[in-house]
Order: sequence, then structure tokens, then C-alpha cells
Amino acid sequence: MMKITIADEVTLNQGVTPEEGRPISERIYASLKEGKPVVLDFDRMQLITTAFLNVVIGTLYKDFSSEDLKKLLSFENLTEGIAMRIKRVTDNAKLFYENPEQFQKNVDSAIYGNG
Repeated sequence: MMKITIADEVTLNQGVTPEEGRPISERIYASLKEGKPVVLDFDRMQLITTAFLNVVIGTLYKDFSSEDLKKLLSFENLTEGIAMRIKRVTDNAKLFYENPEQFQKNVDSAIYGNG
């Protein structure tokens, strides 16, 4: 099992940019590819953005099923706000990776009113 304390990986206990999330995502991906569980510990985190979580967690849905991620990826020390952001990111990632073309059409329709 690999445990990653997010606060030890980011600046000032804040996970803000996708770039900060990329090295964490790569470590998670490598461990999951080997079938090894990963625990993400959010202790001491003061700020987490969905942009950061999209890279750290959301992109995993491209190559791993929801069932695999439920078995192999777990979380510790979640605040209610972080838990809500993770749920939003995972829900969107599932929809996106199931049908990226339709997801983009829905986004375009919502933003531009076309479709």
C-alpha cells in the first residue's frame, strides 16, 4: 500500500493548480497499475481546487474502472468541502470517460446554447 499525504506534496498546504497535481497523479497511476492500493491523506490541507483534483483523481477514470478505483483508492482526513469536491470530480470524470464526445456536446450546449 502507498500512502500519499497531499500536504507534503504541495506548497503551503494548498492543492490549486493542475501542474501541482500531475506528479501525485503519476505516483498513484503507477501504484494502481501494479494493483497496489493507494491512500490519499488530506490532513493539514487548507485549500483544494477541482482543477487540482481533476488531475490527481479525475484522470484515473480514463484507464481504471469505477470498481477498481473503489477497491484500490481510499481517502483519509477529508473535510466536508474536500469530500464534496472529490464527488463532483469523480462524477464528472465518469460521465466524461464513458462518452467524451457526448459530454463535450452537452458542455457546448450549456455554454453556447447550441445543440
